[in-house]
Amino acid sequence: MDLERIRQGGIPLGAEQRLKRVGAASTPFFTSDLTSKEYALAQASGLQPVAQVMGSSVVQHGWVRSQVGTYWGATEVRGMSEPWNLARSRAFDRLRQEAQLAGADGVIGIEMSVSGSLDAAASVEYVVFGTAVRDSAFPRRDDDPVGMCALSGQDVDKLRRIGAEVRDVIGHTTVVSMPLQMGSNYVLNSSGWLGGAGNMEIPEITEGVYEARRMAMARVRSQASEAGANNIVISVLRHSIEHREYDAGPGGGRVHYFYVTMHILGTAIRLGAREPYPTPMTGPVMSINLGRGKEHS
Repeated sequence: MDLERIRQGGIPLGAEQRLKRVGAASTPFFTSDLTSKEYALAQASGLQPVAQVMGSSVVQHGWVRSQVGTYWGATEVRGMSEPWNLARSRAFDRLRQEAQLAGADGVIGIEMSVSGSLDAAASVEYVVFGTAVRDSAFPRRDDDPVGMCALSGQDVDKLRRIGAEVRDVIGHTTVVSMPLQMGSNYVLNSSGWLGGAGNMEIPEITEGVYEARRMAMARVRSQASEAGANNIVISVLRHSIEHREYDAGPGGGRVHYFYVTMHILGTAIRLGAREPYPTPMTGPVMSINLGRGKEHS
């Protein structure tokens, strides 16, 4: 039964039943991953934590039409980007389902964990989790979706105090293939020995990182526009680079190319959407995170 529910994009029956009990309780016993400071500020902003919620999806790579870009520049490999974005979409759909079942108006503090490989036989995993909250100041209408954001409790409180409204969580993954031109191939094939005495930048890889970011940000901006937002706060911008090579045949040597994977997660917000709550912010606030469990001198 659970497998069929998951195939249809749902969540396991046991999780649904548990969250329905949470949703039916006026003051549920809750679990969350908020810090004590986040919890206090959420309460002060009219947000009552009700449950920790999550969403997960594992997607197997399908057939990849092209793995190598052209010598004219970076090329998106959609067959490798799409598994990531399908997994992200399903994970967030399940997160939203859990929040709705818990009777929540929104989810704050969303974090993501991704793992996987670009090998043809591999799969990718996308996991998101956050804290579902009820909003006593601006409750969600029945026809409105659950508001979700990747911001901490402190940041949500600051946004509410300047009259900003969280519209939705947004994200995208782009995989770009970047082949090396003749000069860079020569450097890699000679292991640097014939390429020069000093360090050398591989400009094609640098271009690939910029291009992957440009493509991913274009999709994220489009999502924000569809959500009715006029600003974006990026929480995660993470990339990885994987090296591939093949033998070009007699006299051709080894041909090198690289995959650049760019993950972006953020929150779409609308400035000036409502009156500041509970009180306007009186001045700019800078937050410095020195890390947890460390001593600093």
